[in-house]
Amino acid sequence: MMRSRFLLFIFVTLSTFSFAHDANKAFFTIQQKEAIVEVTAEFPWSIRNALIDASPGLENAKSQNDFDTAFFEYVQNNFQIRNNGSSLKLLSVNDASHKGHSHQTNFVFLFEGTEFDDIKNTMMFNIYKDQENFHNVLFQKEHINFITSLDLESFKMAPNSSSSMSQKKTGLLLLLFLVFVISFWIKKKQL
Repeated sequence: MMRSRFLLFIFVTLSTFSFAHDANKAFFTIQQKEAIVEVTAEFPWSIRNALIDASPGLENAKSQNDFDTAFFEYVQNNFQIRNNGSSLKLLSVNDASHKGHSHQTNFVFLFEGTEFDDIKNTMMFNIYKDQENFHNVLFQKEHINFITSLDLESFKMAPNSSSSMSQKKTGLLLLLFLVFVISFWIKKKQL
């Protein structure tokens, strides 16, 4: 009796370590590469459930092409990279070389575009109310980390440095103009 309890304890303890990643967490690395935005995505095993939930016809699918087409559409509908309100075109969704645990799946999404300022990610929200998508974005030589969830589906990037610099220059010119006008007005009043 004691031996069977001990074996049961060992089995339960070891089985909890067999799932290294939570089923409701996904990880994304996003970076600009010339005219392409590359997204490396790491999903838990439950991505299959999210895909079947979104496309119930897949339960009876007989070809890998059916899954590939449905997954492309799922990504297109649930992962959007935008610039000035317009979504960048999703070019491809490719299975990436397996680097992690056997219960995760890696993909690379390629989007057409040279700039982006907003990322919306609702992947797997259709199956988990507590889904969290973790993002690491290489944006203008900085790493920006953020999480999307049901409470916050998207993240707006800071304006790029060139527009920020032009705003600073415009502000400085406006300030100089005001100083000039005020000093001119003061001198005129003294006469």
